[in-house]
Amino acid sequence: MSIIKDVITEELKRLKTLEKKYFREIHSLPKGAISKKVRNGNFYLYLTYRENRKVVSKYVGSWNSERAKSVIKQIEQRKKLEDKLKNVRRNLRELERVLSGKKI
Repeated sequence: MSIIKDVITEELKRLKTLEKKYFREIHSLPKGAISKKVRNGNFYLYLTYRENRKVVSKYVGSWNSERAKSVIKQIEQRKKLEDKLKNVRRNLRELERVLSGKKI
């Protein structure tokens, strides 16, 4: 039984390290979502997010600008990392329950 406990403990450490890594990466990326607005027949992109209960929209650029493409890519990357973080946290809870002797 000791070998299994060692393996589970090692996996727990690995998941905690991953959790910290994903958390840091997520907070280095812009938060919010991209919204599109049409003005005079042209599309403009805004980064929309909440700040102290207020909705803030910051201008990113026209839909085909390099900055807009970069921000869109960063937002997509953040969403993927958030999904990975959610899975890591779920696995952490399961392993902690196993180590504590509770049923899954």
